[in-house]
Amino acid sequence: MLPSPQFAHQPFAAGCSPTARCEVAERRPAGHAIIGSSPALLAAVQQARQASHSGADILLEAESGTGKELLARLIHEESGRGGPFVAVNCAAVPQELLESELFGHVRGAFTGAQVNRPGKFELAHRGTLLLDEIGEIPLPLQPKLLRALQEREFYRLGDSRPVAVELRIIASTNRPLRSLVAAGRFREDLYYRLNVIPLTLPPLRERGDDVLELAGFFAARFAAPASAPVMGAAVRAELRAYPWPGNVRELANAIRRAVALSDGSEIRSEALRLGSPPPCLGPAPWLKPGLSLRAAEKALLEITLEATAGNRTHAAELLGISLRTVRNKIREHGLPPRRLP
Repeated sequence: MLPSPQFAHQPFAAGCSPTARCEVAERRPAGHAIIGSSPALLAAVQQARQASHSGADILLEAESGTGKELLARLIHEESGRGGPFVAVNCAAVPQELLESELFGHVRGAFTGAQVNRPGKFELAHRGTLLLDEIGEIPLPLQPKLLRALQEREFYRLGDSRPVAVELRIIASTNRPLRSLVAAGRFREDLYYRLNVIPLTLPPLRERGDDVLELAGFFAARFAAPASAPVMGAAVRAELRAYPWPGNVRELANAIRRAVALSDGSEIRSEALRLGSPPPCLGPAPWLKPGLSLRAAEKALLEITLEATAGNRTHAAELLGISLRTVRNKIREHGLPPRRLP
């Protein structure tokens, strides 16, 4: 069952946007179907559809891999805006280049700036701009972003003439921005400016049988034409019981692996290879009176990397921080490099 008939002509799985690595969404159709019929998902989609008819900015807070960009695209298409949908991952752009990425620059603004280049704000004129991982915006840049949001006007790097735009902003994050505000890493005024319409997406573990519907979709997507392997009762029970910390993105990768390792007719547990869910870090017996904040941070990072077998991406999800922050902290604390990204 799909949330709305107008999204039914091209199925896309929540968590696997055209920029995601699960390689499900290779095309960019006029509409996107969010697969699933759980009450939690349908409620989130309904709220997004209602929000789409307003021009107000949106703050979308949800776990990694749940489909934030996909929901943002749905909002854009439902809004009827004639301009483009433009997305920028604020965590993936080096901090020293982020201002230019957002606002553009003119020739000679800095070494290597040989031509005028528009930024994402300008490219999204009359459309929608998704600021993914908004919590990674560095503090010195936040006042400029706040002004651009308030005035819908900004300056390209090296230019003295303002550029005016008309667009909607959707900001997304995989952790509550309030915690960053409390930690002094995100401006309170910027938070309130972004949080006009708050939305969220449920994690896969709260979506019931959606996991089976999605697994069937991925099995058909990754298998050879007309030869999608079936899933027996034991595999279906295993899929339902697993907590999916990586959400739909993890499910897509698991099914792709299972399809590749199956005999072509049936997916078996040994091909699925879910294993045990990552351990909960739970109470920290290593915390002792007098332990410095820096030492505690290092210890927590070490045990998290140990619990995830060195997978920095998974460690970032468990800690509620970005992959870039994990990499920076590994270097800062002089930890040995890990074998996984």
